[in-house]
Amino acid sequence: MAEYFGVRHLSPACGFYVEQFLDKVKPDVVLIEGASDLSGLILPLCSAQATMPVAILAYTVTPPVRTVMYPLAEFSPEYRAMLWAYSHDIPVKFCDLPSTCILCEDDEDEQTDGKSKGESVYSRLETITGLDNDTLWEYNFEHCQNYDDFISAVEEYGRSLRELSESDAHNELREAYMRRVIHENEQEFQKVAVITGAFHTHGLKDKSFTKDDEKLTKKLKSVETKATLMPYSYYRLSSRGGYGAGTKAPAYYEILWKNRIKGTLEDAKTEYLSRIASYQRRNGFSASSAEVIESVRLAETLCAMRDGNMPSLADLRDSAVTCMGHGSFGEISLACADTEIGTKIGSLPDGTVCTSVQEDFMHQLKELKLDRFRKAKGEELELDLRENLRVKSEKSAFLDLNRSSFLHRLTVCGIDFAEKTFRQQTNATWAEKWVISWSPEVEIQIVEASLNGDTVESVANFVLNNKLLTAEKLSETAEILSRAFECGLADCVKTAVNAVQKLAVDCASAVDSGNTINTLSGIIRFGSIRKIDTSPIAPLIQQLFLRFCLQTESASICDNDMAENLISAISKVNDACLAHDFLDTEIFLKLLEELSDSDRVNPLVSGFACAVLMERGKIDSATLSVLISRRLSKSNPPTESALWFEGLSKKNRRSLISRLSVWEKLVEFINELDDEEFKPVLICLRRTFSDFSPSEKSDIAENIGEVMGVSAEQVAEVIMTEMTEEEKEAIDALDDFDFGDI
Repeated sequence: MAEYFGVRHLSPACGFYVEQFLDKVKPDVVLIEGASDLSGLILPLCSAQATMPVAILAYTVTPPVRTVMYPLAEFSPEYRAMLWAYSHDIPVKFCDLPSTCILCEDDEDEQTDGKSKGESVYSRLETITGLDNDTLWEYNFEHCQNYDDFISAVEEYGRSLRELSESDAHNELREAYMRRVIHENEQEFQKVAVITGAFHTHGLKDKSFTKDDEKLTKKLKSVETKATLMPYSYYRLSSRGGYGAGTKAPAYYEILWKNRIKGTLEDAKTEYLSRIASYQRRNGFSASSAEVIESVRLAETLCAMRDGNMPSLADLRDSAVTCMGHGSFGEISLACADTEIGTKIGSLPDGTVCTSVQEDFMHQLKELKLDRFRKAKGEELELDLRENLRVKSEKSAFLDLNRSSFLHRLTVCGIDFAEKTFRQQTNATWAEKWVISWSPEVEIQIVEASLNGDTVESVANFVLNNKLLTAEKLSETAEILSRAFECGLADCVKTAVNAVQKLAVDCASAVDSGNTINTLSGIIRFGSIRKIDTSPIAPLIQQLFLRFCLQTESASICDNDMAENLISAISKVNDACLAHDFLDTEIFLKLLEELSDSDRVNPLVSGFACAVLMERGKIDSATLSVLISRRLSKSNPPTESALWFEGLSKKNRRSLISRLSVWEKLVEFINELDDEEFKPVLICLRRTFSDFSPSEKSDIAENIGEVMGVSAEQVAEVIMTEMTEEEKEAIDALDDFDFGDI
């Protein structure tokens, strides 16, 4: 004989009363709604070392990977039923469709349809009652303190859901299967306790297992699956975290649960509001005891207006906003998130989580001597990727290199175990610095990574290959190639090189070519350290280099935004020329000369090309003087002259500052401008000098003072003097000036 108990998932009241139900029924076996092939994972959940929230995860072995998850909290009725059965030494099983059936593609579509229908049921309930579903449940169920009243109310609730719902083929199949499992257990056990959602209870208890059920469930579609347990978090358990059957406020429900088992349910309202106030005070906001008291009173009033017995979360939230947020939810929004959702993360005993990625991760930690970092407090790790010649074994010689590859792979996999940080020796390509720390969230990420492979290496390969498939820009593909190098993934490197070659053929952007050259150049400089063959990279750089030199002049006839991007690309290609002797530097220098001399290209680019030639010693003082005289002459539009000077100033600042002739020409240029011409030029010059250091600005001011016949002391006095209000107003007035394309 079977006895039924209908529940709402993640309901503290259901979690409390299900234990009373089981005490009364005294079953020989307990059946719980859940994938029947996952019953073997129930026992580890009942371990004293397991801390909720935890989830059961099942997933398909072959792509496209599909998943089904069963999260459990401390107050989940299913979890309380498991613990009851475990403590009474009673068999406990899942009785729903096996995950192999649930995760079939056809069934997944039906699940989606069923979900949308279920949502419409709750929408109809809200229309009928005038209350949102969570508040309706809380008033009528979470606050109920009588077992018989609760059982009657839940039965009526389940009956109402079925009356308002439409027929659903997937639910019909599920219930037929559950009736089959119940029937089979009735043949073996005298008393069977069945714990399912209240919606399903009537579909099970009001209908016996029939031949139609047997026919429907005899041959189920299936797909190969794997399953594991994983730590979970309250955020992921909440509907805000994306879980469709989640609660809006798991931490608040924990407050209800703990007060209910203590017999102090009425104290839940005060605890909630006190926690809001406590959070506010800890974070520097005012929240007095008087405001808490007024919040309690207002919540009770709101509850009475809505015909409730105790304040619901909606009542408490509204009162907190009014009394402690002073009418603004934004003032207490973080406090509400902390009190309602919380940051709690579950944990499982060692060896419980059993995905292959988890096993590989733990094995790698031991092999690479990183297991000491498996602690909450972050610790720094310095790596030297060069071969250690002081040790005998190859494993020890390349320990840090292998550590680096492993940590980079974890980053690609989305596992936040280690974070690469800034090092002062930026040119030391053999050195890396990481900060490593462990958290339950990392364990969650490791389990989730198992959806994409069997090892950390295979997951990293999968992620990068997927990115290659969707990458559209050449530079984006080159970045993926660089990540594959860092991860030490030789096969992925080959795939990425081919992808770069294909995109390079049709690449039409000089900026994209320049950025890609920079990335590939870095790979070659890093290649000897990473012990991966970089020979296919040099021809790629040569090909892109020639394309860049052919594209850049025409690309430089552009607006100022594009000019800034081109300047960055030119600088990167210049660095590559200095780093690699296989690039034809003469072709690049000829390009710079053409850009420097051209009146057609954007003056920012022309000025920067001149600056690069100066840096390389390809422009002498006489030629520079002629160029400056030409560019800062009255015959040119003033804004173009100012932009050219801005481009020139992006390199060799000290060299420019030391040449008095440069500042003579600049002063002469400015003196020839009328007031209207001066305004846009002033903006360009302010932008030009904004990145200069205070000492550089002081030296420039002294140069200009010398040109104008003013002493260094007088210049310093002018620089150090605060602007008057009239001067500030004059500067502010420029905000309304139409600077066109500046």
